[in-house]
Amino acid sequence: MLGKTHLAFGLGLTSCGIYLLETFHQPLLSPQNLALFYSAVGIGTLLPDIDEPQSIIGKKTMGISNFIKFIFGHRGFTHSLCFVLFLGILLFILHSLGILPIFLIIGLILGCLLHLVGDMMTPSGVPLLMPFNLKNYHILPKPLCFKTGGIFDYLIGLIGAFVFIYCSSDVLQDYF
Repeated sequence: MLGKTHLAFGLGLTSCGIYLLETFHQPLLSPQNLALFYSAVGIGTLLPDIDEPQSIIGKKTMGISNFIKFIFGHRGFTHSLCFVLFLGILLFILHSLGILPIFLIIGLILGCLLHLVGDMMTPSGVPLLMPFNLKNYHILPKPLCFKTGGIFDYLIGLIGAFVFIYCSSDVLQDYF
């Protein structure tokens, strides 16, 4: 899945959840914190691709990205649940020190998980259980998996972007 598709897919699904929650309950976050939450989700959707120097986040962290790719390869450790757990522990330590609010941690972790779900729809899949098991996992049957950069990749991105705009504008409208 392309970086922009990961971003649109993650933000689209997240905004659907926020939209549904706020339809039945009081707003969960202030407009400012909701914008920060969506930013955290967006960063999280790009973060696992830090193992690819040519990715959106890889280009911003070239030295780190090259090092991670050299050690783990692309779609290696950063595409596993162990990475998400490691990240969660690191972020929770920052929260315990009063550096990071919990809603940003949830956004970053959610974004990472949605990235993995997105890549599980491609023929390559992801090594969810690495380092314990190197098998690549998929959520779609092989014939339904789509190629990164193919028409379905773009279609998912387009749908995700429209859903995000619709749900976010409706939720933010409630604040004003």
